[in-house]
Amino acid sequence: MADIVFIIDEATGALTIEGLADEAALALAEGLLPPPRAFACARPLAPARLPATSVSPGAATLRVFRLWHGSVAEGPGRRSVVQLAGCPIRCAGCHSRETWDPAGGRTLAVAAVAAALLDPDGAPRDGITVLGGEPFAQPDGLADLLAELRRRQPGIHITLYSGYALEALTRRPEPTVRMALDLADLLIDGPFVARLSLGAGEWRGSTNQRLIARPVQHLTRGVRPR
Repeated sequence: MADIVFIIDEATGALTIEGLADEAALALAEGLLPPPRAFACARPLAPARLPATSVSPGAATLRVFRLWHGSVAEGPGRRSVVQLAGCPIRCAGCHSRETWDPAGGRTLAVAAVAAALLDPDGAPRDGITVLGGEPFAQPDGLADLLAELRRRQPGIHITLYSGYALEALTRRPEPTVRMALDLADLLIDGPFVARLSLGAGEWRGSTNQRLIARPVQHLTRGVRPR
C-alpha cells in the first residue's frame, strides 16, 4: 500500500495530502473538509508576481517562468520557489509542460530574482527551492543565482531539482554545473516517471527520484546517494 502523507502548515493551517488518488481525496473531504484542489510539484496554487525590473547590459540573467512563496511541497519546511523556463528532457506526463519552452517566461536579472525569493514580505521561509523546466538548461544563470542567494543570506537552505541524474550532471563540461551543485544543500534528481508517481511521498514526483544531501560531497566521498 502506498504511503499517505499529511502536511499541516503551522502558519496558515493549510492541509496538504500526498499519496491519494483524486477519488479518494474527494471521499475524504466529503462532509469534513472544503473541496480539495489538486496540485503537484512545480504547479503552485498561488504564484507571486514576477519582479518588474529592467536588465542592465552585462548583468547575469535567468529566464524565469514563475515564482511563489509558502510552499510545503518542494523541499523541507516552508519555502520560496522559483521555476525556470526551458526543459530539453520533456518527461511524459509532466505536470508543468507550460515551462518547456526556453523562450517562455521573462528574462530577469539574477539580483532581482534573489531579492524576490528572499522578500521579507513574501512569507516565512525555511529555504529556497529552484526547479523547472530544467534548471541545468541555464547553468550559468543558475550558478549566479545560487551564489547571489549565498551572498545575501549565507545560511539559507537551497534545494535544487533536476531531471538529470547527479552522475550525468557531473559529466557535463560546463564549470557552472559543478558550481551550482556545490552551492546546493539538497538535490532531487532524475526524470519524472508517471507510472512511478503513486506513493512518491514528500517532495518527489515519482519514486525513482533521489533525495541527495550535499550532492558533490556524496560523489567525492564515494557514498551512494539514496
